[in-house]
Amino acid sequence: MKKILLASAAIIAMAATAEAADVVTQAPAEPYVAPQVIPQSFDWSGFYLGGTAGYDWASANLHANGVKVGSEDFDGAKLGGFAGYNYQFDNNIVVGVEGELDYNWNEQTIAPGIKAGSDWEGSVRGRLGYAFDNALLYATGGWALANGYIEGDGLDQDQTFSGWTVGAGLDYAFTENLFGGLEYRYTDFGKKSFDGALSGLEGKDYESNRVMARVGYKF
Repeated sequence: MKKILLASAAIIAMAATAEAADVVTQAPAEPYVAPQVIPQSFDWSGFYLGGTAGYDWASANLHANGVKVGSEDFDGAKLGGFAGYNYQFDNNIVVGVEGELDYNWNEQTIAPGIKAGSDWEGSVRGRLGYAFDNALLYATGGWALANGYIEGDGLDQDQTFSGWTVGAGLDYAFTENLFGGLEYRYTDFGKKSFDGALSGLEGKDYESNRVMARVGYKF
């Protein structure tokens, strides 16, 4: 009986020793380290202005007294200028606002002796992007307007179309102040009725897809 008790005590002691060894040799868990935002050398914050040039693929439907009488493409070149302000947060998110004014070359002949088109357009938009140091990838959207006109054969009238625009772009800073970029936007200018001698004529579904190159200066 004594031998049995001694053997049992030895087994218990060996088990306790082994468990203690496991506790001692178990590696402590590494502390959690939050991911760090990599500091960037370029800051997009500040006012800026610049010029833009590109091409616009536009179309509109013409209705007379509620009946569709034709559909025209008003494709053409654009040239304009822009100005805005950006603010870059510590997490590299960039928010801003931008205004733009362009001149269009999209006049088309819609009937013998009668031409139509739009000569100028503009927009005021918000911008939301992410900065990859010198590169800024952004989305933009807001309010847009354009001046549409019809002239010839004794007719001369223009109307201001108003609608919305949305798009995306990429700006890249070549120096601390000089940047360039490329932007795409879709715009829906809605519809507008003409008056006077053109009473009953309505421009509808006036929309455009534009691609513009940009060069700007950041202050």
